[in-house]
Amino acid sequence: MPLKTGKLMDADRAMLTSVLDRLIPAVDDLPSAGKMGLGSKVEQLSQKSDPFKSALLRVLDAFSLDPTTHASGGFLSLPEDERDAAIREVEEAMPGVFSKFLELVYIVYYSEPQVHQRIGWQGGPVQPKGFALAPFDESILEKAKTRREFWRKV
Repeated sequence: MPLKTGKLMDADRAMLTSVLDRLIPAVDDLPSAGKMGLGSKVEQLSQKSDPFKSALLRVLDAFSLDPTTHASGGFLSLPEDERDAAIREVEEAMPGVFSKFLELVYIVYYSEPQVHQRIGWQGGPVQPKGFALAPFDESILEKAKTRREFWRKV
């Protein structure tokens, strides 16, 4: 149970990988999130943010403590459709925490170059070597130039 120690054990990491696979399944040639090895990145990012860390630990703890998954050998022993049902139950039981957990997962997933390639995302730095901007149109300042000063000169 990760919540008591605040650290993930190997069993927690295996469960996280399975949850990631169910949340973000494979699409064509792009593997599922768990098979992409994103569990360690989710764990690393969670360590940099208390809300993310708390959400990760509480969600994993919910799966560990759930009597339906725990008594039957744990989340990993469930058939895939029952894993989905267990995930829905945790989401319904703690929607705010689960939402923060999903945010953590999506940040990691959508940071991956292979995901960028799959969805056609063109990343890169902003100016000066980034996205092209239309030339500045000074005519938008005309109204402001005609106003009287409304400030005090000091």
